[in-house]
Amino acid sequence: MDKKITIKQIAQMAGVSVASVSYVVNGKKGVGEETQKKVMEIIEKTNYTPNVNSQRLILKKSFNLIVALDEKESPINNFFYAEIMNSIVESAAKLRYNIVLITVGDKYEGSRLNTTLLQHNADGIIFLGDIKPKFAEEISKTNTPYVIIDSQKTNPPYPCVRADYKQSSRIGVRHLVENGHKRIALIGSDKVPDYFEWIYEGYIDVLNEESIKIKKEWIQSNAFDAQGSEICIENILMCKERPTAVFCSSDIVAICVMNYLQKRGYSIPQDFSVCSIDDISMSKYHYPALTTIHIDKKAMGEIAVNMLDKLINGEDTDTDISVTSEILVKRNSVKAL
Repeated sequence: MDKKITIKQIAQMAGVSVASVSYVVNGKKGVGEETQKKVMEIIEKTNYTPNVNSQRLILKKSFNLIVALDEKESPINNFFYAEIMNSIVESAAKLRYNIVLITVGDKYEGSRLNTTLLQHNADGIIFLGDIKPKFAEEISKTNTPYVIIDSQKTNPPYPCVRADYKQSSRIGVRHLVENGHKRIALIGSDKVPDYFEWIYEGYIDVLNEESIKIKKEWIQSNAFDAQGSEICIENILMCKERPTAVFCSSDIVAICVMNYLQKRGYSIPQDFSVCSIDDISMSKYHYPALTTIHIDKKAMGEIAVNMLDKLINGEDTDTDISVTSEILVKRNSVKAL
């Protein structure tokens, strides 16, 4: 049988409309079970391969999804988002979408994102990180659905997939306490206030539950990058009393802190235990390997793509999904006292 058979021929052979075949091919609702079975049998028998251009015309879709990343995004987040990207690409392929990666700056007008939407060359957008209000306003005018991955706002006004960072913080700090640590420092970045607040709240909750004294000088919030992380740990080293453990808001911050401590001649975990959040690939290859809370980045990508697909097709879907973060990955950076 000719592999170049058309969707029209499939419809004729099945005795149904072209639209019905399109629904079956694209896994959409609106076709009866008997019709679906008949069409699928013919598709398998003929080795039919959907013509992308025909699908675009019939369904009025480009089958392109934009993944947008802020061009000024911190390198600290890039490692985290890189792993999410793998999941997005894999999940999108299953739904026959292509991925168009775009970096966005401060201006929307004249941007590549704006141009792509004006050309109707994308069905939806996934933003890695929170969207600028001006962008949200302009995109809404195009009626293009979008989803935010890793929103770090307390009450996000848009569809999003995020992690429970407060719970992650609680688990990490609890692990340090269970290993006998009562002098625990906190290093993170308040560049995104809500995110740092979640980390801080988890940290404070555990210390209060254990009646452990909180030392303000051990709480450092300027770890915007590698240099900032080093300054944070240096500030802690200059304190009259030093902690035995450091909890960090991300793996990259923790790795920067460990590198700096080792450069100063300290040993991990003999002198300082270190624990963090993310479980990026790098964390298991560092020496010593980093104890961390696993964030399910694969799930975040999958959920975001499926959420966006439903929004594109006008289907009902939850629009604020939190991925649970309860897996402690024990490695070699924490010492039991």
